[in-house]
Amino acid sequence: MVVRAASDRDPGTFYLYDAAKQELSELGRARKDIDPKVLSEMRPVRFKARDGWEIPGYLTIPIGRPTTKMPMLVVPHGGPYGPRDVWGYSDDVQFFASRGYAVLQINYRGSGGYGLEFQLGGYKGYGRKMQDDLDDAMDWAVAQGIADAKRVCVVGSSYGGYAALWAVTRNPERYRCAASFAGVTDWKKQLAYDAGFFTREGGKKWKARVRGTDDKFDLDLVSPVQQVSRL
Repeated sequence: MVVRAASDRDPGTFYLYDAAKQELSELGRARKDIDPKVLSEMRPVRFKARDGWEIPGYLTIPIGRPTTKMPMLVVPHGGPYGPRDVWGYSDDVQFFASRGYAVLQINYRGSGGYGLEFQLGGYKGYGRKMQDDLDDAMDWAVAQGIADAKRVCVVGSSYGGYAALWAVTRNPERYRCAASFAGVTDWKKQLAYDAGFFTREGGKKWKARVRGTDDKFDLDLVSPVQQVSRL
């Protein structure tokens, strides 16, 4: 069998394991020019959200820097339902850390891997509960003395890109900046586009996950392009 050994600071080495001979021989290294000794540690963290839910995530602290009042990037994952950030090597995270930023990856409610109740906890409408978790993560990092409240940015792609745009639109006083790749800006248009890929029943379920339990909720209220004047 082929075995991969890796860590948060090591992209990984591949080995060929011969069970009959009980031998392990190296096949090759991923990103072989990267020196794990100069990369930064990823630590698991947990904090209490404003409504008492315990939210997990990962914090990467730049190597060789004081761990107080650092500039910080909050990096929400895409999906949003089901995927999650995991402990391990990340090109993006290590690049950001190498430039002096603390990196906070939050598995907001709706993320997979923590049980059905946690995942269903995100099925209450976009731009609200899940967004609260990101704001509460920032507050936790500031309260811990890790982040400088005046130097926090949100960066993401797909749903994470939406969360980044919505973070600075909903609460422009909180964040210094945002960067979005392939982030949704208009939920009504997105749902209209998505309708071509769902059955009628599947479309209803998807809309409910985006809108929440209130069928009359106006999605323009959580669409960055419709709220751009707040930015």
